Amino acid sequence: MLALWPVLAVLFLLNLVCVNAFQFYSPEGFALVRRILLSALPTFEPHTYQMDGVCKVLDKIDLVAVTPTGSGKTGFFFLTIIVMISIAANPSLCLGVTFPKDPAIVVVCPTNSIEQQLEENMAKLGITALMINAESVASARLQKEDLWVKARQGISMLILGPEQLISKGFQDLLKHEAFFDRVCALGVDEIHLLVMWGLAFRKAFSQIGFMRPRFRPGIPMIGLTATLLDDTKVADAVFNMLGVNRGEFYFIRRSNARHDIQLLFRTLYSGIDGLYFPELAWVVKTNDKTIIFGMTISLVFRIKIYLGSLLSPGVNRDLRIRTYHSINWPEENLETLALFRSDPQCQILVATNGLAQGNDIPVVKTVIQVGEPESAEMFVQKPGRARPGVSNPRAIFYISAIRRAKALKIISQSDAENAVDAKKDGAVAMDRSVAEIISARCKPFIQDQLYGNPATDSPCLCHTCRAAPPTPRPIHCCCSGCLPEASEEVYMPAPKQKKAPSDIPQGQRLTKEMKQVGTSRLEEFRLSIWFEASDVDTGLIPITEFLPDITLPGTNLLVIYRRP
Repeated sequence: MLALWPVLAVLFLLNLVCVNAFQFYSPEGFALVRRILLSALPTFEPHTYQMDGVCKVLDKIDLVAVTPTGSGKTGFFFLTIIVMISIAANPSLCLGVTFPKDPAIVVVCPTNSIEQQLEENMAKLGITALMINAESVASARLQKEDLWVKARQGISMLILGPEQLISKGFQDLLKHEAFFDRVCALGVDEIHLLVMWGLAFRKAFSQIGFMRPRFRPGIPMIGLTATLLDDTKVADAVFNMLGVNRGEFYFIRRSNARHDIQLLFRTLYSGIDGLYFPELAWVVKTNDKTIIFGMTISLVFRIKIYLGSLLSPGVNRDLRIRTYHSINWPEENLETLALFRSDPQCQILVATNGLAQGNDIPVVKTVIQVGEPESAEMFVQKPGRARPGVSNPRAIFYISAIRRAKALKIISQSDAENAVDAKKDGAVAMDRSVAEIISARCKPFIQDQLYGNPATDSPCLCHTCRAAPPTPRPIHCCCSGCLPEASEEVYMPAPKQKKAPSDIPQGQRLTKEMKQVGTSRLEEFRLSIWFEASDVDTGLIPITEFLPDITLPGTNLLVIYRRP
């Protein structure tokens, strides 16, 4: 029996240590984290829900946070690493808790602009961050600098594009023992894109779930978004691709409704493949910072040309109206964002979906979508580009009568019936959740249903929210479904005039076959122009912009047809 005493004593001490192990998610832990953050960021006070999440992560518990656009989601990343750096530098702050001497967090972001913005914001906070994507690697190579070597030490936040997870540089970095040992947390921004993009056109997103096993066991994962649908299948797919298990992580879900933004749905009368968009003519008559989203680069280009044609002579069109899309050089897109933020003359930004995620542009007042939102996530993300604090922000969706009718039909049928219809008509597919949004009278109500938004959020006790609390749910909804518009901006086309009968005798009119031949010759002519054009000046311009399809029917096909 006496021989067992040493063993029992060790077990008792181990149990005592486990019982008394410091917990950050406790009154003492909250107080400690608050003191550390106040010392590091004297003018910054974290939101209460940020404190909740950060303390859980410090206890090595995974975090998934769903909070509205503009609510400071990236704070979960930098607040966590600030606490880790402080305790690593001064272990006496929290006896019994240790972090590596040079702790780091690895964050994956979906777009270059978000990566660039995060790196710049970290620099302002005094956090050493490094962005690595295809463009930054190529740029550094020209300077004979290896970013992967630079990331080994002294970098507190490593910001990666998804494609870098399968790069040789990242694989070699993980083999570097000093870097491997100092990574203390992993983060993924805009996790809803894991399914939206990862299963479609950006397969690298599917690698994020495999990232975690390549690091030390027990490293917590932080996943952030404003748009995680309240659908078990969708949520579980996101969790699976993120590498976390339901019930094993701390889940923060706050309402993603932005009650400060007015949601307006207007009718799109112009053809989305056309050259004229009189519904948007009012935009150039205001001075409001406005983002206009188009579903394709071609549409973005045509909207810019149309709005530019409305400007007065002498106005710098290329400054007043800018574009943001993947054909632009990355440097040009970054320059556009900088101009849009700081130059009052740069008023309108026409963009594709690459700008819909996470970009913080505090001056945006109006967001416009030409066509229906591509998904329920985009219905929330795009209006979210209008930032809190702007006076009377709004989001306007222009949707054609045909697509509205399509939405009504979709919600009246089963998924099987809709699948059959989709094969028959060949039109652009529409998700059921999008159809429900278009058809719903009250847009905020359907948003609450789709996302499981709580009726009320637990109040944030930080000084900022107490002094200027977020806009509460209004007693009377002001969306266009609940409060129809009476605005001069709403475009109404002139009544169609009855088409005058043709004065060309029946026997002299073009036949269907003649039209096909004439159109074919025009297409050949367009191709020849495109081939002969300068690669330097027009190499990135789509062929359809040389002679748009919409202009072909208006050409004198009879002359074209009769050419030898």
